[in-house]
Amino acid sequence: MHQQRSGAVRGLGSRLRIDPWGPLLAAAGVVIFLLHGFGGVLTRDLALYSYSAQQFAEGVPPYVSVLNRAGPLAHMVPGAGVAFARLVGTDDLLTMRVLMLVLSAIAVWLIYLLGRDAFASRLAGAATAASLLSFQGFVTYAGGGPREKTTMLLLVVCALLATTHRRWALAGAATALATLTWQPSFFVGTAAVVVAVLGLTWRQAPAALVRFAVGGLIPTAVITSYFWGAGALRQFLDGFYFINAGWTDQTGLAEFVTGRPEEMVEGFGQSLWLVIAGLVAMLVLGVVQLLRRERSDPRWWAVLSLSGATVAILLWSVRVFNGWADAVVMLPLAALGLGGLLHRLVRSRPRWLATTVVATYTLVLLVSSGVSSWVTRPAELGPMRAEIDAALAAAGPDVTVLSIGAPQPLVFGQLRNPIRHQMFIDGLNEYLDDDLPRGLQGLAERIAVERPTFVTMDEPTWYDWARPVIREHYVYVGQTYDMVWYVDNRIGPERIARLERVIGGAA
Repeated sequence: MHQQRSGAVRGLGSRLRIDPWGPLLAAAGVVIFLLHGFGGVLTRDLALYSYSAQQFAEGVPPYVSVLNRAGPLAHMVPGAGVAFARLVGTDDLLTMRVLMLVLSAIAVWLIYLLGRDAFASRLAGAATAASLLSFQGFVTYAGGGPREKTTMLLLVVCALLATTHRRWALAGAATALATLTWQPSFFVGTAAVVVAVLGLTWRQAPAALVRFAVGGLIPTAVITSYFWGAGALRQFLDGFYFINAGWTDQTGLAEFVTGRPEEMVEGFGQSLWLVIAGLVAMLVLGVVQLLRRERSDPRWWAVLSLSGATVAILLWSVRVFNGWADAVVMLPLAALGLGGLLHRLVRSRPRWLATTVVATYTLVLLVSSGVSSWVTRPAELGPMRAEIDAALAAAGPDVTVLSIGAPQPLVFGQLRNPIRHQMFIDGLNEYLDDDLPRGLQGLAERIAVERPTFVTMDEPTWYDWARPVIREHYVYVGQTYDMVWYVDNRIGPERIARLERVIGGAA
């Protein structure tokens, strides 16, 4: 592994050569991911994407199966995992998590190439990939999903890599696909391209922007056509854009960090400080580039575009930031900041010293990440699955479940929710009151008509509109993994008592 000091940014059309450090670092990532394992608990959000993926594999379009506000690829990509699982006879959830692991490993490979080519140094690329693998949140979702952030991160890296190589149409397509997975990633890819285009001549810039726009329009048109053909165009537009624009309540980064700082620590652990340092480093590298004024050098613009993307996503996050997972979009930029900063510190040193420093940095991060993955290896999924399966079995044959913020039983039981509405927070209550013929009152009446065997909730105090129906027709039988279970009171006292033993005992 030697430091590359000169030459323009490599073109993607150059002769194909596989740099061995990319697959080696990806393989190291696989080891780290496997050390962490696939046993993470299936939380509400993860279950929502899992359920929608199962429905997509069965032919139900996203937003029709469940009302959600992320992009459609957040449901479609894990849905491909479910389709494969059912083709070969493996478990739905495990296969989705293996797919997320594969996507994460590819992201490690590509971010190595991005760091290498943006800073013209294999050392910078290795340090960048190792930095990404040191971020706890990235490792958590690699084997503990499915979550839309994993797919989005890979596509953001693709967009930044294409921008670095001035492949504008590819950058547009990757930015659009990332946006169709998680909407705020639009600002990362677009800001990077806008800054990079400033380095072109006045004749080249318009053509580059047109290619970027056309590249983005193609996947957008394909997805839109799919929903139009499925008769679900309105559901797509509502879930992807209009609900977010008109009803969703959003918190900002400052409000979130001051109000719930423990959640950031829970998501990233000690690596949170590395994330912050990397983002600051990426901003500093941008300032340094401006001071150098080497505008004829494509690498000068490549680094500046990465810094511009960092500014853009930070500005967006000041306005909208709802949880530690929203910081995942920043992780590639933080990793690039750490890799680029280390490159600048050692690039004027003798080659042997620079290689030793970066190799030590890389090895320390990889080993520490592996140890952390093993020490924090979760094992809740097995007991959680067993308890939910026992509850469903105790209710007898033909069990049905209606989820209100607790779709985990739907995933494990491969059941279909009687209604498409499972989320009622952050403005969705107001949207449903406006959109449904009788609002939330009508939805409660539908529960009384459907009378599913179980109603599961994540937090009953949030759902005042459902309380009268639950009190009249259902009996509380226990709680498992932050899910509250109510069973239809027509099921009979014997089964109710059995369920209280099964679910109450689990609690």
